[in-house]
Amino acid sequence: MGYSGINIQSCSDNVVSTSDDITYLRNIGIQNLAIQIKPTKRQESSSNPITWQQALLEELDWALDIVQACNDSELRKIKVIIRFNDLVSSDVPNMEINTKDWWDNYTLISLGFWDQVCQKFQGQEIFMFEILSEPAYKLTNSSPAIAPPKPLIEPFYQDALNIMRNYNNEAYFLLSPGPFGRFVQYLNGFTPYKIIDSIRPNKFMYGFHMYVEHDYTHQGVGLNNPRPYYYPSQNYNIIKMNQDFDNIAAWSYQYNYPIYVGEFNATRWSPNAINWVRDVILNIKQVDFHWSFFAYRPYWNKWDPLCDVTNPNDPPAIWQVNYVGTSTPLWHLLLLQF
Repeated sequence: MGYSGINIQSCSDNVVSTSDDITYLRNIGIQNLAIQIKPTKRQESSSNPITWQQALLEELDWALDIVQACNDSELRKIKVIIRFNDLVSSDVPNMEINTKDWWDNYTLISLGFWDQVCQKFQGQEIFMFEILSEPAYKLTNSSPAIAPPKPLIEPFYQDALNIMRNYNNEAYFLLSPGPFGRFVQYLNGFTPYKIIDSIRPNKFMYGFHMYVEHDYTHQGVGLNNPRPYYYPSQNYNIIKMNQDFDNIAAWSYQYNYPIYVGEFNATRWSPNAINWVRDVILNIKQVDFHWSFFAYRPYWNKWDPLCDVTNPNDPPAIWQVNYVGTSTPLWHLLLLQF
């Protein structure tokens, strides 16, 4: 059976997540916790100016406290997933990850940050390490994204795996085909990467993020995602979702790799969002994937399951959301699924 869980970030509205949050999440039954290491966000939200490197160190100190709370030997342990996708520091101005320039010139710098991450959790019980879960390749910042060519991404993942194994011989290592977190490559003849793990050859996992349809799940996020957009629609419904998950499951069965759905959610003002989330979870459970909902008290209230629409009698195009707490219908749904 796939492990169910949720993502967590260091702070929301400057309220730092602590071991008390882990106690609550353990009590509601989560099986995995995906801990996001986000130094850029910490640097931006800091009340005092700090360097990106200092923000990384602070993020790692926070994350270690969370990991130790998850691994409390006196209580039911929670499987920990370390997620590090913030691979460019502010010391590299105007650099966008996934561009040709990044792939050509900055992957070694990023792997140096990755080494700090992996070293921090040496001796800790970690279920899986993740780096670059939304890989893409763009010739320029404005170019359309494609899946990174294997001659680029395979050496990067191999180096990242080797670094991880310097500090941890037991954890799974996540691989993602891209572009970004989309699952389309699993449906289009993608074959597994040629990555060698001489220590734990069977501890690879493949992942994706579920945000289909993007026009629906990301409506109201930026100027290019107008509201309202509905689910189900002519373009996407439960039947099409079933087909997508069945095809990804067939890929998993063919190549014998477990699948991890690392993120899924729809903006809190998306009409019928609770049904979209329900349909995703039903599909995940049907095909026995691991999953982590996005997210518990994230930085943005538009993704927070503890927020809800405050003016539901108005047209959906002008719905607003605000913090409500654990009484939201979406949170009640999730409590039944963990």
